[in-house]
Amino acid sequence: MGEETVSCEGEGTALINWQNSRASPLSFLKTQRGNLVDELEAYIDGIVQQALRETLISKDDYEDVVYERGPRKQVRKLLDIIDCLGEESAARFCYLFIQHSKLKKERSKSNANEYLKGIQKHKDVLLRRNDCLKYYNCRHGEKFYFSDHFVNLLLVKGHYSLEIKKNELLTFGQQRIGLQSQKEERVDIKLEQLFQKLCDRKSPKKILVSGVAGIGKTVFVQKILHDFANTTAYENFDFAVNFTFRDLNFINKPVTLRELILKKHGHLSHILDDILNNTEKLLMILDGFDEFKFYSQLDLDQYIYDPNEEAELPHLVGSLIKGELLPEATIVVTSRPTVVNHIPVDSIERFVVITGFSEREIEEYFQKFYGDCIYGSDIFDSVRQNYFLFTLCYIPAFCWIVCSVLKGSTTLQIDQPKTMTDIYCHYLVVILKHHTRQSCVANKTLLEAVLSLGRLAYQSLLQHQTLFYEHDLETFPNLPCDIINSFLDKTCVQELVATENILSFTHFTIQEFFAAFYYAHEVELSHDIMDNGVQSRLFISPGYLDLFNRFLSGLLSVRSQNVLSKHLKLDASRKSEAYRSWLTKSIIENCENGCYIFNQLHCLFEQQMDCLAERITPVTLRLNLSDNIFSPIDFDVLTYFLSLVNMDIEELDMTATQVNAQYLKQLQPYLNRCTKLWLGENNLDKELIGVICKLLESPDCRIKELGLGWAQLEDEDFLELYKALKNNKTLIQLWVEGNNISSKAIEQFSDIPLFTSSLQHVILLGNRVPAQSLSEFKEKPYRNVIVAHIDESFGIDFWQGWWDWIFQRCKICGDEKIVSFLTKVFSGLNVCNERNTSWMRTWYTEVDNLLELRIRSCSVTNIKKRMQSLQQMFIQQLSRH
Repeated sequence: MGEETVSCEGEGTALINWQNSRASPLSFLKTQRGNLVDELEAYIDGIVQQALRETLISKDDYEDVVYERGPRKQVRKLLDIIDCLGEESAARFCYLFIQHSKLKKERSKSNANEYLKGIQKHKDVLLRRNDCLKYYNCRHGEKFYFSDHFVNLLLVKGHYSLEIKKNELLTFGQQRIGLQSQKEERVDIKLEQLFQKLCDRKSPKKILVSGVAGIGKTVFVQKILHDFANTTAYENFDFAVNFTFRDLNFINKPVTLRELILKKHGHLSHILDDILNNTEKLLMILDGFDEFKFYSQLDLDQYIYDPNEEAELPHLVGSLIKGELLPEATIVVTSRPTVVNHIPVDSIERFVVITGFSEREIEEYFQKFYGDCIYGSDIFDSVRQNYFLFTLCYIPAFCWIVCSVLKGSTTLQIDQPKTMTDIYCHYLVVILKHHTRQSCVANKTLLEAVLSLGRLAYQSLLQHQTLFYEHDLETFPNLPCDIINSFLDKTCVQELVATENILSFTHFTIQEFFAAFYYAHEVELSHDIMDNGVQSRLFISPGYLDLFNRFLSGLLSVRSQNVLSKHLKLDASRKSEAYRSWLTKSIIENCENGCYIFNQLHCLFEQQMDCLAERITPVTLRLNLSDNIFSPIDFDVLTYFLSLVNMDIEELDMTATQVNAQYLKQLQPYLNRCTKLWLGENNLDKELIGVICKLLESPDCRIKELGLGWAQLEDEDFLELYKALKNNKTLIQLWVEGNNISSKAIEQFSDIPLFTSSLQHVILLGNRVPAQSLSEFKEKPYRNVIVAHIDESFGIDFWQGWWDWIFQRCKICGDEKIVSFLTKVFSGLNVCNERNTSWMRTWYTEVDNLLELRIRSCSVTNIKKRMQSLQQMFIQQLSRH
């Protein structure tokens, strides 16, 4: 408020002047009627009530006044009534207003002082709540201050929910590197610049901050509140209030925004009206949207406008984010990328990505953690050699885990970790060693406690739960307090009649690890999560159990069994051999069917049992890795598998994986065994095109079909392929549809049959080819190799194979990816000459049926609308056939 505080100086001027004049009250009220309406409208409610209390007017008069619509009409009605009452009543009315005006002035000054005191008190409360950083599994008495923590922000042109798919934790390391390198797509900002005007635009009011799990979103919120409370930043705000969606989930009845604020910030009760009257000075932070149980219900038809109006929680949150409720307030929402599609992004004015540590900051963190710069740097250098460990370290929460594991490894004689399960097994051992009573470490009671924790994690995973009440633990009698405090976070939430403690695992991946631990060692399960029927009944979607499966495979490996046997006195699981049989059979089936296989390869990697490769003997080796953003870990997994399974590769699909030149160079020995290679929907820069050209020129190359569709190829890239193909004797088909290749480059390319006898077709649908050029290509020599549009002369089998690949891919794509992919396909089909082919009609019918099924099951409103628009485009094409 401060400078915004309303002043009463100059108010009541007309009536105060009357005191110094000789005019009669009635004549004064008549001559100054216009000025009086202006002066009295702000106080009419209080004046008319005071006039009734002092019997200046009757109850009927009072009702006549308040019945009028609007304060100015009410003033006029009151003046009319006073005029009828005579001089004495008019004089009483004038003195009444003068008294009321002086009282309002005194109250206003008092309120301003209260407001300023309220600001300082609120900052004191926030500082007390956010003084220290809460760290995972810190010992009692340990404190971590913000000066020891790093928060980096990256301002981007939009959110990246499409790129970061399943297992965002594992893909993030590569994304972090990519974001750092895309200088033209980013603007680095400091934390205090978050709310400032950038690039001559207005200051943002609605801000979305996204980042993967464990990257520091909640710490980011705590840092803002801490700095605001310290008055070191954000001077544009008088008040900052924050809510976590984790706490909001426990509100199960209609509520007002006022009640929400006071539920957490009760000390603001006496000045909340002033705060809500000056919302341009208010910052509201909504933390953890991905945990909101109503996250899919923000597509509203009606809004809440009044902070005193009761409404269901999704209506309040949606109205706030869309700017209908408190439109002048600044709203910050934090979320993991996986659910940002449910946020009304059209209302968001600034998108920010929290990028975690940089490489330099990882090293600094190691130095501080070990308390020795030289030793810390030595450990950092060893971690940097391990892609898996180093990728995890970009995420602050897991940098601590890695450091703890490596520190504990030296004292516990643990082998250096190679897999994700290794990390978590060692993490378990280190925490039990250093954060529980030492007398329990070798005791059977400790093992029972870990298994009880696993049962809690497993049952919660089945029910899609990450939060549970403290009283839920009553059914787990073997859970001692030190085990609970070591692996569970506790939050105190105010309920209707009392406070409740809400618990959650310190990270969802830790819950998945304990769930897999329980599954691996429990003989009799009430529900077998690996059973397809159970998954269907529990609405477990594809990808939900990927990390659980990887942990399970690792926990059933010989490596982990040895560690757990040594430190927990845990017998080997009876399920190990049955699991290995299932895994090898699953890999064989997926290889032969060309189904998505990446998670099975990760499970094989977690086993670290090279001899298992001898059991993997598919008839054909087809590896579908599409639509999974490659991380260094994924690359290690793929090379591990290909180094063990020495077979010809019938097909390798790395479509939309963001594969880079470094990966492709290291894969070249294996790619020479490949018959079909698909690299489309990747950004194929000059370096990557160079690697592909060398691959084609290699005398060992066996590639017959190469797919580079929708890969942003320009003429220069296309002609580099032309030069390389002059020395290639194997390639039959080159698919480069949906790129930016011009007729001029195609003209030069079309004489390629003079140099190679193998190449039969170069498919160029959807490139920069005008209709006239399409006809010319068919008439001139050597042009039969160019396929720039759908032509029946190439035969239905030729086109049906292409369409089958597209349709098969659609079946395994998520809803958002289908929209992106089919939009590209449609742009290519839209330039086709042969519109009357019967089999194209069949294509459009198949797409229509597929989209109809997806639309029915899609829960993301904006994605559903995009699918409906796409469906209409295909229906229009169908009507032309």
